[in-house]
Parts: sequence; structure tokens; C-alpha cells
Amino acid sequence: MTNKQPSEPNIDELSKKDIFAKLADGDWYQYGHEPKLQAIVKNSAQVIQQINDVAKVDDVNARKMLSDIAPHIADNAEIYFPISGIEYPQNLYIGDGTFINANLQILSAGKITIGKNCFIGPNCQLYTPNHHPSNKLLRRAGWQYDLPITIGDDCWFGGSVILLPGVTLGNNVVVGAGSVVTKDFPDNTVIAGNPAKIIKHTK
Repeated sequence: MTNKQPSEPNIDELSKKDIFAKLADGDWYQYGHEPKLQAIVKNSAQVIQQINDVAKVDDVNARKMLSDIAPHIADNAEIYFPISGIEYPQNLYIGDGTFINANLQILSAGKITIGKNCFIGPNCQLYTPNHHPSNKLLRRAGWQYDLPITIGDDCWFGGSVILLPGVTLGNNVVVGAGSVVTKDFPDNTVIAGNPAKIIKHTK
């Protein structure tokens, strides 16, 4: 969990908002009561698995299929298969020259922006959804919200890095393998650990 949690859900007010307006505003919603979202997630899971199957014999066609469902990935970005999951491919933005190794996992409806010329190691996980940390009744009822993740240009992630909701990383941030990033970090830093902390500053 990050410290960017919205205020407690006002159920009466939220009931008047369209689900996609809630997502855009970072508001609370109940995924279990949102068939439009469930359809998006289930369809993307099926399509990603189909793409992974195609990639076993035809990487070029698999990359085209990925571009069809995730149109904001730069043409010269490279992504290795298999992909573990991208629940909302329309919300994924990847810049020119970025390389992403195998088993990328992205949850859920928040916008994900990965800058230019990044290296993302295998088994990395980017999580935009969050639940209430102390109110178990809200968790039981399935209330959640999403916060965007933004990764600057020229970042390098070792393998198995996890980013939590709402994290923004500046340009030229190096993240040690296995780190869990729970907060923002500025340009030109090396970070590592659980939770990740600044190891040193670079130029």
C-alpha cells in the first residue's frame, strides 16, 4: 500500500458515477459488481494466453497481436514472451526503445506509463489496485481503487521488481533485483530493498 489513498468511499455519491469515471478519478469501486470490468479482464487474460501460444512458433505475429490489444506500445519497444498478464492493455503506455523481459505482470485498471529506453528485467510486477488497510468490512465488500504507475526514461529494473500503486519513478532510476517499490523516487538514483530505499545518487 502507498500513502495516496482516497478518502473513505461515499457510497451514495459513487453510485451516481459511471465506472470508467471512477477509474479515471481514482475513486473506490467494487470490481465484483462491475460486469464491464470483469469482461475486460477475462478477455485480456484469454487473449494474452493466445498470444503466448502463438509466440512459441511465431514471435512476429505475436508482437502484432499484442499491438492490436495494447496500441500504446511503441513500435520499436521489445517485449519477450510469455507475458504473465496485462489486465487492461488499453491503459499501458510504453516508450521508444524500451525492452521488457519475460513474465511481465500488470494489475489492474490504473494507467501504466513506462518511458523510453528502459530495461525491465524478467518477472517484474506492476500493481495499480489497492484495498483499505484497516477497514476489513470494506475489504470484504470488495472495495478497491487504482492509482497510476509512472516510470521515467532510461530506467533499469533487475528481475522480480514489484511496484505498488501510485509510484512515480524519475528518469535514470536503477532498481535492484527483488525490490519492492512503495513510494516515489527522483531522477538519477539507485534504489533497492523491501521497501526500496536510495542506495546512491548518480549523474
